[in-house]
Amino acid sequence: MAGEDNEPYLKYAVFCRDTKEEDGGDLSITGIIDLMELPPRSAGADPNNPVLATVDVNLAFCIGGAEPGDHYLFVALKTPGIPLETPPAQKVEWEEGILFQRWIKTFRIPVQEPGLHTAAILFDGAPVGEASFLVRLKEAQDGSGPSQEGA
Repeated sequence: MAGEDNEPYLKYAVFCRDTKEEDGGDLSITGIIDLMELPPRSAGADPNNPVLATVDVNLAFCIGGAEPGDHYLFVALKTPGIPLETPPAQKVEWEEGILFQRWIKTFRIPVQEPGLHTAAILFDGAPVGEASFLVRLKEAQDGSGPSQEGA
């Protein structure tokens, strides 16, 4: 098991539409995103703007097994197209007796191309895991949609 040697480990990570903390501390995750279908770029779209669509998503994840003290949490987005700006690392204070901590990060992602969109999660600079979703283009109404190559 990943947590047996007192190394931080990722319990879960998922992209979703919404989260809610219930009474008693339970986390409810709704609208899990594993595949997102977008319409193809319109014929009149600006060829200088590489963004197909801007999507708002939540990344819900939980890390366990960290030693008490100060740590740094870093989430890097890896997407097809031009690299995105990555938010800075977040300082995390892990108190004695804490088994795990969960986070919900909201991202506005400018989708530039179909393909795998991934959030890599690092704790104190070491990768603990990732979450991802696939973007593909919808078929056009007349059936002459985009090529399925790479989808």
